[in-house]
Amino acid sequence: MIRTPQRWRRLDPDTGRYRRLSRNQNTGAGCGRACAVLGSVLVVVVAAGVPDPTVLYRVRDGAYAADLLIAAVVKFDLFTWLTAHGPVTSSDLRAGLGLAERPADVLLTYCAALGLVDRDLAAHDRVSVTELGRHHLVAGSSFDLRAYYKSLAERPAVGELAAVLRTDDQAAWASAKPGDDGVEPDWSSRLEDEAFAQRITAAMDARGAFLAPALAAAVVDVPVTALLDVGGSSGIYAAAVIAGRPSVRAAVFERPPVDAAARTLLDARGLSDRVDVVTGDMFTDPLPRGFDVHLYSQVLHDWDAQRVEQLLAASFAALPPGGVLVDHDAHVAADKRGPLPVAEYSVLLMHSTPGKCWSVAELTAMAGCVGFVDVEHRTAAGDRGVLLARKPG
Repeated sequence: MIRTPQRWRRLDPDTGRYRRLSRNQNTGAGCGRACAVLGSVLVVVVAAGVPDPTVLYRVRDGAYAADLLIAAVVKFDLFTWLTAHGPVTSSDLRAGLGLAERPADVLLTYCAALGLVDRDLAAHDRVSVTELGRHHLVAGSSFDLRAYYKSLAERPAVGELAAVLRTDDQAAWASAKPGDDGVEPDWSSRLEDEAFAQRITAAMDARGAFLAPALAAAVVDVPVTALLDVGGSSGIYAAAVIAGRPSVRAAVFERPPVDAAARTLLDARGLSDRVDVVTGDMFTDPLPRGFDVHLYSQVLHDWDAQRVEQLLAASFAALPPGGVLVDHDAHVAADKRGPLPVAEYSVLLMHSTPGKCWSVAELTAMAGCVGFVDVEHRTAAGDRGVLLARKPG
């Protein structure tokens, strides 16, 4: 069984050796880590004086959250309905308001994180309005704010999110309109365009500068000989994990044209001799064998349950006995009541992809269903976490 270590190690850039740290110094937001390229080697450094950018991640990742609440209030009058009919199960709520399952789940998680509803998964996902919601978002209250929210009902994203709630069909990435520069609603299809693929790869690479070293610290005790970064974009996470492990090799598994963008970035960093790029489609091609750790860094949140299970099953088949699956992502708590920044990020994913931020309980169940054991969750930086699972043997 993989166990959470009581102490971690951090690479000291002055001595080239690891320094022992207590766990509370080395996990979570505010860890003060960054990636830097010194010569041709990507190393984990202690970025003295570098402010924690978690608040900036939250602003970007939560960009659609307010629009979802406006849609719930203005388009569905959620809290008035729930006051009249509740407490109800989430399935009855969906039937009563005409909501699709995935977006309704994201909405309820967000509202629970805001303190507007109480959600009890143990009681068949029973939902009820809290005093905050009852006083301020229900018809007839002396402090009813619904008219205040209605003043923003014409925001484009409000209409887009209302449509997603009803149909479960994703909207266009960043609310781009079909026909604008050949834009298609499906963000995944847009990755076939080289310019869009380069732009998204650069965006994900920028996000990883702070997050990747924190991931590496969170899995520093996990043995690895060869790491496969599935859907690994620029390869920044794989590079961080192997930075302090000179004998370990890694490969990024990516489809065209993202694979070309990854090769360019890795070559520019002088890492092409340690991190290979293998071209393939993770849904249609078998995952390469010969790797004892599979990493999914902020990949599973882009996909629905069926495809998440497909990826987990593919990793289980390709990993050797004792191999480890690492899912680095923003994870909803098992009770689906937060945390708020992750619930807000899940709204963006619900809007623009077939996915959402999966809960720790959901991922644990899916991993167990395909055969993984010893599932464990750890905290990383920037509201992200690491879920580990082992193939028996």
